[in-house]
Amino acid sequence: MSQDKYKHFILLRRSGGLLLYLFLLTICLMLNSAYAGDNAAIKGIVQDTAGKPVQNAEIYLYRGSNVRGTADFISSKTDSEGKYSIVVPQGRYWAVARVRQGSSSQFGPLKAGDKHSGDAVEIELTQGVMQVNFTVADLKEAAAMSAKKTNENTIAIRGRILDRKGTPVNAAYAFANRTRQASEIPDHLSSWVDEEGHYTLFLPRGNYFLGFATVFPPGTHAVFYKEITVDDHTGTIDILTPDK
Repeated sequence: MSQDKYKHFILLRRSGGLLLYLFLLTICLMLNSAYAGDNAAIKGIVQDTAGKPVQNAEIYLYRGSNVRGTADFISSKTDSEGKYSIVVPQGRYWAVARVRQGSSSQFGPLKAGDKHSGDAVEIELTQGVMQVNFTVADLKEAAAMSAKKTNENTIAIRGRILDRKGTPVNAAYAFANRTRQASEIPDHLSSWVDEEGHYTLFLPRGNYFLGFATVFPPGTHAVFYKEITVDDHTGTIDILTPDK
């Protein structure tokens, strides 16, 4: 092969490789563009009940209203300013924020000191960016908020959470809900019981389903004790745990 023909062959080979590369690059860009067009972004800030940013919180996104199982998507942890962002396919989601202290697991019941944003927020994500902020609280903070919210014209219900032998139940709290099916956060709840099992609930007059739980939020771990009517004559109500 002559020198001129050899150079022509190399040029064609290089040109063909360049064209193939450009063709493949165009296909990839088209696919990425099409995929990005089906996505949406959600961002916002996670704060505590005092309005301060919460670091290391995670946003859990579910395709259905049952937010007690494995999430479809989980954001990265919030930064020091409480900010988060996550890109997911467009659609309807139910979102909650959770903060787990010193736990590597992203699933399972929350433990003492962990925080939760309460009932899931239903959102419809379309193309673009949606701003959704969350406020998280642990049981003690949630109980204080419940008492403050219903402090006027309420009746204090006190009692103990005991097993069938009359022994105080440790690491438990009481709650009262308007319906027998509790949501992620019941309508009213106490703080953790003391060493003798004492609890206090502040309830407006009316009918409630009284129960207890040992994890927060209770979810499927909620145990309903009995239905009660709260009025001026309501006194002490002890909660007895069921036999195992």
